[in-house]
Amino acid sequence: MALPSLYSISTGKSIQTAFGGLNESYACSSEEFTEMKNFSSRGYPALQTRTPRRTMRAMGRCNGMYHLNGLLLCEGTTLRYTEDSEDDVATAAAGGEIVLENAVTDSEKIMIGMGTKILIWPDAKSFDTATGKLEALSAAWSQTGTVTIAPCDAGGKTYTVSSVGTTEPSGPADGALFLKQNSSSSKWAYVNVLEQYDAKSGKWAEILLNSVKMTLPGLAAAGFKKGDTITVEQVPGLVEEYLAEGVNGEVTIEQMDGDSIVLTGSPKTESARYYGSFTVTAGGTTWKSMNGSESATAGGAAITARRRVPRLEYVTENANRVWGCNSEENVIYSCKLGDPTNWYSYRGIASDSYAVNVGSDGPFTGAATCMGYVLFFKENCLHKLYGSRPADYQLVSVQCRGVAKQASKSMCVLAEVLYYLSPDGVMAWDGSLPVKISGGLDNTWLMNVRGAVGGVLDTRYYLHLRVPGRNETRLLVYDTERRLWHEEDTAAEENASGWAMCSTGRQLYQWDGVNLWATEPEREADRDTDTAKANLEQKVGFEAVSGDIGLNIPADKYINRVFLRVDALTYSVVELQASYEGGAWETLGQAAVLNKYTRVNLPFVPERHDTMRLRIKGTGQIAVRSIAFSMAESRGNRVAGGEPKR
Repeated sequence: MALPSLYSISTGKSIQTAFGGLNESYACSSEEFTEMKNFSSRGYPALQTRTPRRTMRAMGRCNGMYHLNGLLLCEGTTLRYTEDSEDDVATAAAGGEIVLENAVTDSEKIMIGMGTKILIWPDAKSFDTATGKLEALSAAWSQTGTVTIAPCDAGGKTYTVSSVGTTEPSGPADGALFLKQNSSSSKWAYVNVLEQYDAKSGKWAEILLNSVKMTLPGLAAAGFKKGDTITVEQVPGLVEEYLAEGVNGEVTIEQMDGDSIVLTGSPKTESARYYGSFTVTAGGTTWKSMNGSESATAGGAAITARRRVPRLEYVTENANRVWGCNSEENVIYSCKLGDPTNWYSYRGIASDSYAVNVGSDGPFTGAATCMGYVLFFKENCLHKLYGSRPADYQLVSVQCRGVAKQASKSMCVLAEVLYYLSPDGVMAWDGSLPVKISGGLDNTWLMNVRGAVGGVLDTRYYLHLRVPGRNETRLLVYDTERRLWHEEDTAAEENASGWAMCSTGRQLYQWDGVNLWATEPEREADRDTDTAKANLEQKVGFEAVSGDIGLNIPADKYINRVFLRVDALTYSVVELQASYEGGAWETLGQAAVLNKYTRVNLPFVPERHDTMRLRIKGTGQIAVRSIAFSMAESRGNRVAGGEPKR
């Protein structure tokens, strides 16, 4: 008996054990996710939730954070510094905390480290982590008492003579001073020569008075020091005429003893009254000769001295120098080598300050140091500075995608690569040209961002973004080793008044407008204390939506079974949902795990479909280990719903 042949339905299986990251583009695959919250790459290839954060302290205002031998917080006008401690938990909890109230202005800060000091802009102040002192980088002094000015030798010594003439006196004592007159018009003229007798050699030796000594009462207390380049103003014209015509303007303090400073001064060759001293008060100026026999008077003055610091918008440190930029002047500045208090020292030596005008248009948008280069960005331009001293500094300008406006804080260096937000997305710069790394993210959203803050932890780059008009925020995380994006929630988002991040090397601190959080609480010294455990996040909500599943399945087959395997690391609630052909979400299964490290299997039978998306959501700590698919064969285009052509 002949029996009709029956069609045999073939089956197949596939399993997914390696999970990608966030991909908001049309090309999102079944291993990636179109939406995500609080998953990370720390369990890769599994899909694992992020670590619960820990509240370190309430903090309603944060203008800036920086770590250098400890954590410096700027809370409004208050500076709070907590020193790092490697001792036991009790010592770390007690910690050396320094609080300086009304120390700075209430505005956003840019902070950089140099040696043991944290430099704070735009206040132009320096906080010393070793001493706890806060000092201004600039200094100013105004005359309130009597100022004396006189010619001196290079060591700052002044002289008084008793004899003046055209011929040296006979039988002088050892060390006797004599002013030899070479000018017929004036015995105090600059062309004359001051001599001192040496009894051992029996000769008169010339003493060079090629410097100027100024005693300015209160100058040391105002913060000036040896080596400063200062701007002196309002010195009477009589002083410039007789003693040194360049004493008004930029001068360098060669020597300093108390309130007395020594400057290099160049008198006029025809000066008729060089060998003498000046006394300057508000009421008048008096010149007296070296022996007090002659004098001259003029009007009084109020002398001022300043150590200037340029107004800088963005700053960075490289090769023991602080670099900054000013958009109004379109100038890049560098301080004197090792001295952030001096920015106008131009003496023709290797330790000089440096300044250069740039030709690009538009304001500066950020500054950073990477690969030994000093980098200054505009939105469409990169200025790269390199060299070892001012004489051989070179500036190279490149037209490229620079840092977006209000995104200067997005710049972070991680594994010798600079990451930042540009107007076209997130970029990575490794020394050549910037490369876009956010191709899988919603670029329309990124282009509207006008506020970005970056941070690093291990190999992860954290990027907080804000769109001010819609008050929308996102916290994106990029794993630089695996090249995967993930997204985390922003803690107190509904009450947030700002956002800040600070990387210490072993920890990343985040301020969400309400609290200061530690990203990885297990790295804190007091992690095992009851207080630390009580401040941990109690519930971490998570969610992940897969890309379309089924696009890569061979023709005439469909998924008839799905097996989800999950490890619950703590008490967790997991819910699995599915959407067919882009339709509404349907709940397929739920599980509540009461014990730690419990493995959960969620099998389900999907509806007949062409494509399907899965959504995993819940609270707790989980790791998705695998998703297995069982496939069956379909005939007659029943899956697609189409009819064959006749």
